[in-house]
Amino acid sequence: MFGPTITSLLGTLITILILLLIVRAVFSWFPQMLYSEAGRIVVLATEWYLAPIRRVIPSAGGLDLSFLVGIILLYALNAFISSSNIIVALLVIVRSALTLCIVLVLVRVIFGFFQMDPWHPITQMVMQVSEPFARPFRQWFPRRPREFDWAPVAALVVLLGALFLVSILPIG
Repeated sequence: MFGPTITSLLGTLITILILLLIVRAVFSWFPQMLYSEAGRIVVLATEWYLAPIRRVIPSAGGLDLSFLVGIILLYALNAFISSSNIIVALLVIVRSALTLCIVLVLVRVIFGFFQMDPWHPITQMVMQVSEPFARPFRQWFPRRPREFDWAPVAALVVLLGALFLVSILPIG
């Protein structure tokens, strides 16, 4: 699609933007960092990209997930630029989305082992976001008070199987 020099330059720019998004996410955990000089530079360098995504992707449980969507889209763009194949870019998006879902459902399973506070905002966010994956398995694994919830485990197995199937698809 592009010459090797332009492809390499675009890949480098995309990698830098991904790193800036990761730094911004880490800075958001320490709010005072966003108001430092480095924080202002990172926000200025990334807000133009995150603002449109934030309008489409709402926050979940008070957490801004737009940077995750932004990173996934940048990985897909980088895959498309380097391969000139839209299927490769779509597979990157599917794999990344499946990986994110697996992590969320896995966190939910771990929360189930440790009886996390159901009113904590992070617990509520994980439960709300992962429930659509567990819901199809509720008829076989109904939720009972004070018992381990097996529906997310079943969802985790299915998501891992889907990621495996997508990962073995021949590309090229």
